[in-house]
Amino acid sequence: RRWREAGLVLRIAVNVSMDNLARLDFTDFVLGQIVRAGGAPDELILEVTESRLMTDALASLDTLTRLRLKKISLSIDDLGTGNSSLAQLRDIPFDEIKIDRSFVHGACRDNTRNAIFTASLAMARQLGIVTVAEGVEDQADWDFLRQQGCDLAQGYFIARAMPAEDLPAWLADWETRRPLLAPA
Repeated sequence: RRWREAGLVLRIAVNVSMDNLARLDFTDFVLGQIVRAGGAPDELILEVTESRLMTDALASLDTLTRLRLKKISLSIDDLGTGNSSLAQLRDIPFDEIKIDRSFVHGACRDNTRNAIFTASLAMARQLGIVTVAEGVEDQADWDFLRQQGCDLAQGYFIARAMPAEDLPAWLADWETRRPLLAPA
């Protein structure tokens, strides 16, 4: 709400636990929180960790589907680190995948990481899913992601965790620095 009042309209990603997804009233709870904050459902992304999803996918499928129908985006977090199943991407209405840092950081220098990252990116594109690269730690990672056409990135190269009140100043600084970070 404070960001919105400051003129910032942002999409917010929040991790959710499988315990939350098992609750029948979870969708109503989330919608209530969105209304209370003065936001819109399409400004929220709920992240589900892949390894936890694999242990109880069917139990949470109903809740995930209800959330999606209410225009809340869903992200599969840490793709590639759990007991992966491509059936998750087929059966659950995800909008976004977050490629784990173990396949991102150093991918420009490591053929195996590069191959896994590139394959994940290509699969997401074919499925019409947004890609987020986790673990962007340096200029080389940043340049690699820009070259590959990855949609979004997160990591210490961009910003460390910060208090909510620091975001507007950081964002203004980032908008100034970002054009300077273009690959040569």
